[in-house]
Amino acid sequence: MNDTFVTKVKKFLALLLIAGVLTGISYLIVYKVSLLPNGYNIVLVKNDSISLKSFNMVGMEKNIIDVNFSEKDIWKIGAIEDEIKRQKEFFWLFFSAVTISIFLLVYKLRKRMKFWKAIFESNIIISVLFPIVHISSSVNRISNLIS
Repeated sequence: MNDTFVTKVKKFLALLLIAGVLTGISYLIVYKVSLLPNGYNIVLVKNDSISLKSFNMVGMEKNIIDVNFSEKDIWKIGAIEDEIKRQKEFFWLFFSAVTISIFLLVYKLRKRMKFWKAIFESNIIISVLFPIVHISSSVNRISNLIS
C-alpha cells in the first residue's frame, strides 16, 4: 500500500476519534450537567402545571418558574416539553460543532496555515451561527408559551 494513503487514513481516523470524544463530552455537558445558557430545563410536570428552571447567559441557575394552566391551555405543557427537548438538542449540536471547529482551527494553525484561511476552513462561523438561530427561536417560543 501507498504510505501516503495509510498516513491519511490514520489522520482521518484520529480526527474522527477526537470528534467523537468531543461530541460525547458535549452530550454530558448538555444532558447531565445541564449547562444551558439562557435556556430552560424541566423540574416538575403535573397535570395542569409545570416547573421550569431558567438559566442566565453563563449557564448558572437564575430562578425556578412555576406555571399553572387552565383546562383549555393544558396542551401547552406538552408543547413546552417538546420545545425544551428541541432546545437541548440544538445546544448539543452547538457545543459539539464549536468544540470540533475550535479543534480544527488549532490543528490548522499549528500546520502554519494563515489565520483567516484556517477560520474559514474550520467552519467555525457556520458552526456558531446555525445552531444559535435555532436556539434563540426555541428560547423565544418557550418564553411565549409560559407567558
